[in-house]
Amino acid sequence: DQNSPVETLPEDTTHEMYSHLRGKALSQREVAATGTCPYDMDVLYQFWSHFLIRNFNSSMYAEFRHLAFADAAQRHNSTGIANLIKYYSEALASQIPIREHVGRHFIELLQSEKAGGERVAFSQLRESWRSTTLNVSNRKKFGDMINADLKAELEA
Repeated sequence: DQNSPVETLPEDTTHEMYSHLRGKALSQREVAATGTCPYDMDVLYQFWSHFLIRNFNSSMYAEFRHLAFADAAQRHNSTGIANLIKYYSEALASQIPIREHVGRHFIELLQSEKAGGERVAFSQLRESWRSTTLNVSNRKKFGDMINADLKAELEA
């Protein structure tokens, strides 16, 4: 339940292999009620949003993105999308260059938000865009991907 990774683990923590957590989370997800996100699935989404910044893995990212959108559409649960938006924001702020397809996916998510509705991804991007911590090369790269209208809206 933290926004960023911790440097040292509390003494009462235990280790769990990724494959075990993933299996438990996906099993719990299958039987969860609509509108809820099981605890282990929430942990898995948080893990992905942190881990993929420094240790990008295409198949893990694809699963993260797929499940986040599936949960939002079929289960009316936005936990995955919220973590995906957090990942995109952190990827822009990172010193590691944002991958072209990740940037394009963020733009697709921004474009899917309905005008007049809650624009969570846009709000997060605007906050990142205005931040002095935004990586200059990522700002340039992402700025070249977005259209002039979105750029003007971000800077307004």
